[in-house]
Amino acid sequence: MRRFALLSTSLFAGLVSISPAHAVDVTLYGQVNKALIGFDDGVNTDFAVVDNDLSSTRMGVKGEQKLDNGMTASVLLEMEMQSNPSNALVQNTTAGQSSVPLSGSNAGTGSTPTLDERHAAVGLSGDWGGIMLGKTTTASDGIFTKDKAGVGDVMSADVFRMGGGLNFRTAAGAMSGVTIANMTYTGAVDRTNLIRYDTPKFEGLSGKLSLSQGGDVDMSATYENKLGDFDVVAAATLKLNNDNTSTATNTVDTRTSMAVSAKHSSGFAGTLAYATDNLGSKTATAQDPEQWYAKASYSWDAYQVAVDYGMAEHFGSGVTVAESELTTYGVGAQYTMGNGVSLAGMYRSFEADRTGSAWQDIDMFVANMRVKF
Repeated sequence: MRRFALLSTSLFAGLVSISPAHAVDVTLYGQVNKALIGFDDGVNTDFAVVDNDLSSTRMGVKGEQKLDNGMTASVLLEMEMQSNPSNALVQNTTAGQSSVPLSGSNAGTGSTPTLDERHAAVGLSGDWGGIMLGKTTTASDGIFTKDKAGVGDVMSADVFRMGGGLNFRTAAGAMSGVTIANMTYTGAVDRTNLIRYDTPKFEGLSGKLSLSQGGDVDMSATYENKLGDFDVVAAATLKLNNDNTSTATNTVDTRTSMAVSAKHSSGFAGTLAYATDNLGSKTATAQDPEQWYAKASYSWDAYQVAVDYGMAEHFGSGVTVAESELTTYGVGAQYTMGNGVSLAGMYRSFEADRTGSAWQDIDMFVANMRVKF
């Protein structure tokens, strides 16, 4: 029986390794990225084990095949698996009470494991550039988070990705109903069904143009190159929202984001990023929201340390009040163990200020481990 089992296993392995002639060669890849988040919202202290939404647990296949006509065909299929996403983490709903587990009924979207499609796209490319068709990244995706600085596993311009669902507490300890995500820019990640054109890269400069299902148009330009002792990236994007059928006030007409980052051969690195929404059908007190972000880091051997600072104004419900501001700052460290394994830790503080409101700060601690395969 044991010999039969071994023979069957060997035969199966041999069969699945046979591929049709001219089939696209694919590579399996993925990662598991988990974090332990602890927080103090001024009333409760608690912790949860989460999926790091900055770079989620995922698995995919990708591949390409050179065609007889000189072009290259490509395929990308990727799924995301999250049981408790870090951006959806919420507190207990009863002020002053922390006995209910965060993975229980109060966990919202984090209470049920999900398996979602991140990418399902095909493409053709040549000397003229490339075309992608299907669900994948728009031309705007990832521009705001371009970053050569360190501790990227837990520190990013997308600050709401870690703890974004946490509510600010009022001075009396009640839940305000306003979360970290409500007060920050949430447009850095942008994937949808689309057709996208990517230009060839010339001296480090490249561009993208995408048309999404529904009519949104995205365009971006990126420069990435080695300049002496500096490794540099600079990028900017513009998103045109198709909202002709919308009659709502304070809708986003255009969205702009940009980032510049450089790393010196000495190990020092820095990043600056900016994003803003241009609102249409504004009410009298509405203001265009905008966000700034800065990071400085130092790397040596397998170690990285970093500090960052961000400020967001008038995002979410804050666009209709006189003043609405979220300030955040953090410090973190990362250790790359090799073979796709890294450990990281961070402390971050969130301070909210809004006209007519007095809210308590949120302090957050993160310990993270990522394993790629």
